[in-house]
Amino acid sequence: MRIAFTSCMFNRVCADQPVWGWIADQAPDRLLLLGDSLYLDLELDGDDHPQEMNADPFARRLFKLYGELMSQPQFRALVQRMPPDSVDALWDDHDFLWNDAHGAELQRIHGDKIRLSTAFLEAFRSALARGFAPGSFPARYDDPVFWQPAQPSLSTPTVAPAPDLRLHLSDGRTFRTRTWLVEESKRTLFGKAQRDRFTTAFDGSPSEVVHLWASGSTVAGYERYATDLAWLNGLASQHRTLVLSGDIHRNKLDAFQTAGFPLHEATSSGAGVKDAVVFGRPRQNFGLVDIDPFTVTLQLFRKNVREHLRVLDRRTWLPV
Repeated sequence: MRIAFTSCMFNRVCADQPVWGWIADQAPDRLLLLGDSLYLDLELDGDDHPQEMNADPFARRLFKLYGELMSQPQFRALVQRMPPDSVDALWDDHDFLWNDAHGAELQRIHGDKIRLSTAFLEAFRSALARGFAPGSFPARYDDPVFWQPAQPSLSTPTVAPAPDLRLHLSDGRTFRTRTWLVEESKRTLFGKAQRDRFTTAFDGSPSEVVHLWASGSTVAGYERYATDLAWLNGLASQHRTLVLSGDIHRNKLDAFQTAGFPLHEATSSGAGVKDAVVFGRPRQNFGLVDIDPFTVTLQLFRKNVREHLRVLDRRTWLPV
């Protein structure tokens, strides 16, 4: 099983995105998009910042940006060649609302926009699963599918790409609290209900399963959220867990000590942005995870040149 992963793309910054062709050349079984697929808060055509918008122009912006993303030729070609139901996506701040947005505190004032961004991401997921087949994404920004007053929170499924593999798609934005002037015990990234669902998914899996925790934020971004970090470390101590993360516009491998198995992390970010989104050099990063019965192999690429390699022994969960 080979899974390609990356994050952070914006075709108004990088119209040419060769990373998708390089990923296609690696023939992955699955593609994972780890957030910041859009940059809602970058100024577009003189429009207001989304914080100042009401729901209608915000929905128009979402529709415009998702349309441009799905029309990017190299990205579209990769998605169309992937098997059905083999492309997964989650979000981070820039495709949730705006930079560093915390859903828990913004729900009261900006709940209508959170419902819209949720509905649009769910529709994008559906279109990805169907390889952008005609009619797989609504044709109008005012389609009723986007405007459900009772829109549920973003779904956070656990999928089984193989019998000995689980992929957990987390939502680190909807329930995230800020940390400034919030006591540590009241801070959260995921919220208790989401954590409880994933705990059940981890604990209900056979002991030999490898768990891929898909996250928009890196583990370093969890450090001010002690409850969530302790929870993830607790799961990782009992289950072979690899975090796949994005956000930081670079490639990085990391590992963290727990009371049992170590927690490993592979970060690849910057598929179609520059060093600082609009400034600097194009990053063009992607990662690969290969899982076989004996090892998990991590490779991180920049401009199609491998920067990092790590091979984990599935039995010991330590580098070979």
